[in-house]
Amino acid sequence: MSERQNAFTIKTNRLSDEVYNRLATYAKSRKLGEYISSLILRDLDDSSTGRKAIEDKKNYEMLEHIKNELADLKTLAKTTGFVGNDSLKEEEPSSKVPQLKEGKIADLENISGSLDDDELEEYNDF
Repeated sequence: MSERQNAFTIKTNRLSDEVYNRLATYAKSRKLGEYISSLILRDLDDSSTGRKAIEDKKNYEMLEHIKNELADLKTLAKTTGFVGNDSLKEEEPSSKVPQLKEGKIADLENISGSLDDDELEEYNDF
């Protein structure tokens, strides 16, 4: 980055009298640098706010597009008979599925099945 200059040159012949008088007032009070800095910071803040507003608008438009596409897909699925009306509802946790509790012991009273002698020989090394 190059070194900062101590002063900038402003071509005053292109400024209106009102603008020139305002700049002259700030220059005489030695506050011209602060004034210019505040204007530039305000411009930078406005541009970043404007950019954010544009991004927010694009995000909102994409979300609306996705919602519309989803609604169209649901309608298409209903009309083609691809799925039943109940399957398009959001799935709710089913209370029909039994919940296993920690520490529950399995009932081993009714054991069924058998082992052949060949299977027993395979595991005999253990």
